[in-house]
Amino acid sequence: MMKMTKYFLIFHTGMLLVTGFGMWFILKWLFPETLVRSYPVIPIFFYLLGLVFIYVFNHNSDNKPEKIVNTYMLMRMIKIFVSAVILFTYWIVDKTNIRNFAVIFVIFYVINLIWETYIYLRMEMYIKYKGDQKKPPRERID
Repeated sequence: MMKMTKYFLIFHTGMLLVTGFGMWFILKWLFPETLVRSYPVIPIFFYLLGLVFIYVFNHNSDNKPEKIVNTYMLMRMIKIFVSAVILFTYWIVDKTNIRNFAVIFVIFYVINLIWETYIYLRMEMYIKYKGDQKKPPRERID
């Protein structure tokens, strides 16, 4: 599981760096009027939540593999709630740029949802593979 966790951490970090700098570059050169000063908060937020996501699945999958779907859904709900809190806080702090911030945030959220779903599916396949390895063969071989 440690090798898989390292892969997920490297994959998550790489995807966030590519997405963060890529979106910043696109916004800076193509849509400079939409770029907000607090843009770095968005990639940092998703990076930290992704680390929590990987950590929770790493510790949950070995102990209770049958409850991994519940954990995944709980993490989704927590992410939605914390995202709403971040957007609401930004709205209180800077009402003039909330629309641009929210649009960028939602784009990041969708992109992040795609690669976290990929991580979840890979983890499910790994758990299923490990579970199949522990089962005895169905047919007796003489």
